[in-house]
This record gives sequence, C-alpha cells and structure tokens, in this order.
Amino acid sequence: MQATKSSGAIFKDADNVIVKPPLLTALIRLDKKHSPYDLDAESKSAVNLRDVLNTALASNLDIKISQQVADSKKWVMFQGVSGFLPNIVNEVNQEAIGGTYVTPAGLAVPIHNPFLTTSSSITWTLYQGGAIIHTYKEYKHQYKASQAAVKGSVNDVMSEVANLYYNLVLNEVLLQIRVKEVETTNALLLVNKDLYANGVNTELDVLQAKYQLSTARQALIQQQVSRRQAAVKLATAINLDPEVDLTVRDKLVSKIQLIDSSLSPGDLLRLAIDNRPELKRFDELRLAAKDAVKVAKAALLPVIKGEGLVIGSGSNVRGNLGSTQTTGLSSAGVGVGPATSVSTLPLETGSEGGSHYSMRSLFVLGVDVQWNFDGLGLKEVSQLNSARADARKASLEFTHSLNDVYKQVRDSYLSSLAAENLIIETTDTVNFGAEELRVAEIRLKDGIGTNLDVINAQKDYINALVSKANALVQYNIAQTQLMHAIGRSSVDTLTSNVPLRQ
Repeated sequence: MQATKSSGAIFKDADNVIVKPPLLTALIRLDKKHSPYDLDAESKSAVNLRDVLNTALASNLDIKISQQVADSKKWVMFQGVSGFLPNIVNEVNQEAIGGTYVTPAGLAVPIHNPFLTTSSSITWTLYQGGAIIHTYKEYKHQYKASQAAVKGSVNDVMSEVANLYYNLVLNEVLLQIRVKEVETTNALLLVNKDLYANGVNTELDVLQAKYQLSTARQALIQQQVSRRQAAVKLATAINLDPEVDLTVRDKLVSKIQLIDSSLSPGDLLRLAIDNRPELKRFDELRLAAKDAVKVAKAALLPVIKGEGLVIGSGSNVRGNLGSTQTTGLSSAGVGVGPATSVSTLPLETGSEGGSHYSMRSLFVLGVDVQWNFDGLGLKEVSQLNSARADARKASLEFTHSLNDVYKQVRDSYLSSLAAENLIIETTDTVNFGAEELRVAEIRLKDGIGTNLDVINAQKDYINALVSKANALVQYNIAQTQLMHAIGRSSVDTLTSNVPLRQ
C-alpha cells in the first residue's frame, strides 16, 4: 500500500508546496452535468497573484466607488473657489403696459406703450468674516481626505484579494490532501478485506475501514465545494464573472517574506504612521472640521459687498425726450385736489413730432454692509457650537484610527511570528505522521498491529498535512496583512521577491 510515498506530490520541502489539480477520477462527481472539479463553472482560467492584483486594481468596485467620491469632492473644492469671484446677474424684462394711471395729484394719465427693462449687475463680496477662504480650505481638506480614502481602498482591496488568492491556494492544497486521504483509506479497506478473507481479521475491522473511507469521502466532497467557493469569492472581489473558475497557475507556492525580519514593531509602527491612508484621511477631515468652525464663526461678523448696476429702459416716446414741457393745470380746467398750490406739472403733450422708440441707461455704484443676527444670533451661535463639536469628533476619530493602526500592526506582526514558527514545527509533525502510518501499515500486514492503529496513524498524518498547509499559507497571509497594516499594499510590494526594508 504505502500511500505516504506520494507525499512529494504536495510538499516539496519545508517552505514550498506544490499546487496542482488532482485527477478528475480521484474526485467525487456531485452531479451529471458538471466536472467534479469545476462544479458549477462554465469555464476556467489559471491565474497567479500578480494577475488577480492587477485585475482588482483596474476593476474592483470599491476602488471605483472611492475614485468617484474623490472626483465629486474635487468639483466641490472648485465650488469653494467661486467664492473669491464676483457674481454677475443679467436680466431682460419686456412688458406691455396699458391702462390709466391716476396720480396723487388727481390727474388721470392714459398709458398704452410697450416697456423694456434690462439690467446687468455685479456683486463682489469684499469681506465675509473669513467665510470665503475657510470654506475653500474646508473643501480642499475634504478633497484631500477623499484622495487618501482612494489610497486606503487600494490598500484594503490589495490585501483582501491577496488573502483570497492564498485562501484559494490553501483550498487546492487541502483538496489534494483529501484525495490522498481517500486513497489511503481505500487502500486500507482492501488490506482489511484481504486479511478478513484469510481469516486474520474480523468483519468488524472491514466495517471500520468502510466507515473510515466514508468519512474521508465526505471530507473530500466538502473540500471540493470549499475550493469552488474560494474561487467564487476571489472572482467576485476582482469583479470577474464567477462562472469562470479560477485556478492557481503557479504550481510551486513558497513561503514569501514581504517584510524584512530585522524591522522591529517600533519600526513598523513608524512606517504605518507615515503610510497608512486612514491616518491621512482622518487628519484631513480634522483640518476640514477646524475650518468649518471658522466658517460658522464668520456668520457673527458683518458682510461687506461692492455693487455695480447698469439699468437700461426703453419705450415709445413722443417729442424730444431731452426737453420737458409744463402744462398749466388751472388753464386746463382739471381739478387736482389738494395740490392747488402747484400751477404747472411736467407732462408730455405730444405736440412736438411723432413717437419713436428710445433707450436710456442708469448707472449705480455702491457699497453694501450687512450685519444680520437671525433669532438674536441664537442660530449663528448654535451653528458655531455644533461645528466645534464636529471638530472635536473628528479629532477623536483620528485618535481612534491611530489606535486601530497600532493594534493591527502588532496583531499582524505576532501572527507572522506564529506562522513562521509553525512552519518549522509542522514539518516535524508531517515527518512523524508519515513514519507512524508506514509502520502501522507494516504491522497490520504482519499481523502484529491492529486496524485501529492504522486508522489513528492515518488521522495523525492527515491532520499533520493539513496543519502544515495551513502554516505555510497562513504565513503568506500574515505577511500580506502586515504589509496592509503599514499601509504599503500594492501589486509590486505584495509580489516582490525582496523584503521591504525601512
């Protein structure tokens, strides 16, 4: 039997694992339509770590969303720039006026004339308590915060995709181990049947071997599904169609050290403070909140504006618009009520020529000063205190994020240490498990061992293989998480063959 002789098909040495799809005949067909390896997939694609990282960088939805948020904040910043520029208003008003106007003097004046009014005004805010410049600075800091959020999204996605890729690697290795387990238990069943036929074993030993084979097949079924689920998660993370089954292209997966071991936790923390996008983002939001306080305070100060206005008016006029005729009211025999002391009134009599259309302009320049307090200033004071509370909140969020970074760096550092040492320890466990199973099989054949000894040895060996695979892949994941914790996750850093140094 000696199923342990095929262990080289999984582990090359202590720091390397070979990943290759098992023979389809070694897998269990779950339905009649699909391959037992691809399951529900319609096609397959072999990828490596750099492939999936580049695809995620170009297609991941979280990165695209953060980029659109940053683009929106950029235009909001330009909106703040507009506060430094004057406001221009142009207006044209055409009216047809008809009817009779009765003056306060009691004179009825008939009017039947179209009337055109045009105006162009410019208003330039000269002083607004600093609201203009601080509004711009607030929007600028918010834009910088959104840019840092894009980098943070890239840092998060790169780390997540790398972890999902290594999870796929782990599931493919575990699938090989489960196939080996089925092969070993099946060979054990054949041995027990032979021994039972020769009168050495009992039927209970055969049933026990069948039970062990059934358990191994159940674990293989679960692992076939788990491998496919890992491929679906990876495809979803990089925004690919999950109908495409992703498999590992690099058959040899090695222990990859991304961070130089000479870096102490203090060194890593300093790198994290310098590089973590979350810290930059919350720092910019903190500065934006401080400017928002100054904008709220500006509402308590006066507003000074320079104004310029040009008004044009046009209508049909009679005679010379530059001259004015006076008409004696008393001679016309028209009663003018209380205005008895006024002997003449400027009126257009129409005695000089016909009507013609004329336009005239009026120019206005001025300075406007306003100092308003809504609700006796309670509104402005409330807004100011609310802005101050938001500023304190932003400062606390920055501190909270800093504490999270400290925690993540130390957790990742300890996880990396543990995984590195587990690789060494599990190597000895695998070697022991392989020898234990080999000896148990020989003892069973020679009739001096029991079936239970072989089953226990087999369990120990399979568990050792699983622990070894977990330790190797978890070390790479821990290194990836440590790179994320210091804010340096990228395609190049996560696939580099040279450890990152300070």
